[in-house]
Amino acid sequence: MDDYDIRSAASILASVKEQEARFERLTRALEEERRNVSLQLERANQPADRMSISLHNLFCVYWNDGWFF
Repeated sequence: MDDYDIRSAASILASVKEQEARFERLTRALEEERRNVSLQLERANQPADRMSISLHNLFCVYWNDGWFF
């Protein structure tokens, strides 16, 4: 193997390692987004009375802090 082949192999290896690192970052970001969407769907599918209680509690907090609507 001459110097060119060694440099070429090293360049390919560096490129593959960078692609692997990029894939790992994208995989983590995709998994985080999947978790966020899953939580949003869970919240959206909560029974209406639980959401009413949550809104009531939110209103009471604002009322007690002096925020009037």
